[in-house]
Amino acid sequence: MRNPVKKIEAFDSRELTFKCKPCELTFDSTPSRFEEELSRSHPFRYFSKCIECQSEVEQVAWQVGILCANANATGPRTAKGKAKSAKNLEGHPTPQECSVIRFNALKHGATAKTAILFPAKPGRYPHCKTCSVDHDYCKQQPACLKRTELFMKHFMAIQSDDPNMLKEIHGANQAGLSALFEDMMITVFTDGVTLRNPAYSFDKDGGFNLARYTNDDGDLITIEEIKAHPILKPLMELLSKNNLSLADLNMTPKVVMDQGITAGNLSDENQSKEQLSEFQKSSKDALEKMSEMIQRSQKNIKADPILMEYETEDEGQ
Repeated sequence: MRNPVKKIEAFDSRELTFKCKPCELTFDSTPSRFEEELSRSHPFRYFSKCIECQSEVEQVAWQVGILCANANATGPRTAKGKAKSAKNLEGHPTPQECSVIRFNALKHGATAKTAILFPAKPGRYPHCKTCSVDHDYCKQQPACLKRTELFMKHFMAIQSDDPNMLKEIHGANQAGLSALFEDMMITVFTDGVTLRNPAYSFDKDGGFNLARYTNDDGDLITIEEIKAHPILKPLMELLSKNNLSLADLNMTPKVVMDQGITAGNLSDENQSKEQLSEFQKSSKDALEKMSEMIQRSQKNIKADPILMEYETEDEGQ
């Protein structure tokens, strides 16, 4: 029997969540008005006044999704159907399911672990500028949601002894390192490998003096200190520690030359030695001669007079 269609009524007196985009404020309030929206599963659109700028704002999108999901939810409505559905939970969770849900306490529960090293400070972390989490919602959390997710992934990987769970994180980190390496190179190319700074000193009275001298033509020349670009050293360290050099990538001229040696020939360093093909030919000739020698030795053994005498005696007996 088909379940009857749900009759959905508007939440005119229930507190809902609204978001004012100009103020970046999220607040809970009863709707000031609502409109029909028949294209949604929950056929109403709710509005309220912002408590800061008094402009009319709509309900937050995530709560709209929850209302629509609840409107589409199917399930037993009679007491018999609910009892039958509850019976399906018998025997669960199984040991296999326990191995999966044992990490639920990281997110909720009385024994939930909190990422205490990353308290919720919206707008004060570097990644807050590109974070998709609402700042007002973030303020209500005990820890930064993005950093908590990172905490959970590492915690589960260590608990499970499975480093493959961190592949996504390491891939993103390596991409970031490659981008950082490229930016450092562009900076060096733009500024030059050397930086020139005028030499200066301070006298006993605290006066600032540039180091200058007059050349033979009477021109005043400023003495400059020439130093290597300060980014060069960390750039080379990043290059070596991440195995990004040509030697690590097997792309040096020597490696390319060694890999380009023609198969079947010896290396160019041993030009005076015979080629491998000639060596193979001589080995083949030696094996053929050995076969002939074995055949001749077998004939000689059969023609041995002493052996023939013993064989004759054995046949006579």
